[in-house]
Amino acid sequence: MPRRKTSRVNRPSPERRLHLRVSSPRIVCFSCLRHLKRSGKLLLAGALLAGVGWGVREGMREFFIENNEFRLRHVDLESNGEMTAEHFSELTELDPDSSIFRLKLRKMKGQLLERPGIERVELGRRLPGTLRVRVEERKPIAWLECRPLGIIGRNPVAGILLDKSGVCFPCDAWWEEKAILLPILLVSQVEEGDITIGKEIRHHQARRGLELIRLSQEELAGAEWSLPVVAVRNDYSLEAVTNTGVLATFGMYDHKEQLENLITLLRVTAKDGESMAMVNLIPKRNIPVVASGPGAPGPHLRSRLQRDIQSLLRQ
Repeated sequence: MPRRKTSRVNRPSPERRLHLRVSSPRIVCFSCLRHLKRSGKLLLAGALLAGVGWGVREGMREFFIENNEFRLRHVDLESNGEMTAEHFSELTELDPDSSIFRLKLRKMKGQLLERPGIERVELGRRLPGTLRVRVEERKPIAWLECRPLGIIGRNPVAGILLDKSGVCFPCDAWWEEKAILLPILLVSQVEEGDITIGKEIRHHQARRGLELIRLSQEELAGAEWSLPVVAVRNDYSLEAVTNTGVLATFGMYDHKEQLENLITLLRVTAKDGESMAMVNLIPKRNIPVVASGPGAPGPHLRSRLQRDIQSLLRQ
């Protein structure tokens, strides 16, 4: 007989699984031993690596630092200024018996760049025992004197030097001998922030006076005359004195033409056996000149600024 179709499906009953976790002192003991064995291998490997690192470090120290072959023997210093190897060693507290690999070049470079008179520094080692130093310094062209601020020209302690860009920086020891011959820029009235060490001077009239000094050093190079003192007189004029004692009034601009006129006047008067006491170079024609002699104004007729200039000239 044909089987009857039904909708009932016989499904197998789900399997019953039993998970057992057996624990005993013996099993725990063997498990701890396995962990100890793994930890011991890791500790041994770490100890071996540490020993190798220590050995390599000691070997390198013995070879590079303690080796007399690499002891510092020479400082090769090249500078565009007056710094010497002795000044460099003193400034960086350089140990002459040290190995060149013990020297901390980054620290030494930072010590040099702390000086406002140093612009750029390059340090390097040259085997077996030479320290290579390249220094770019600011070259001073004048002293700055500002008595209200206690700045005294041609004084290495209380003085300030100016480079051609107008940057103010103190007189370092290696510049003292040559800087004493530089001209003085005299400024009497300043505002807060006009003069800052390590930055360009912000006093407009003082910057024009510095430009006159720079130009005079170029135009009067090799001549018998120079401008050892230049002072800010007011907002539109400068007062200067030659090394022969002639007081000259300059404008704020057209300095090259005014210098040429001064050179011509000094040459003509010297040729004629005459001498000048004062001259005003601001007019382009009919330049006023006061001759020295009985008719010249005495010290009691001079202004305070002119007396200050004369006192600086006698230093």
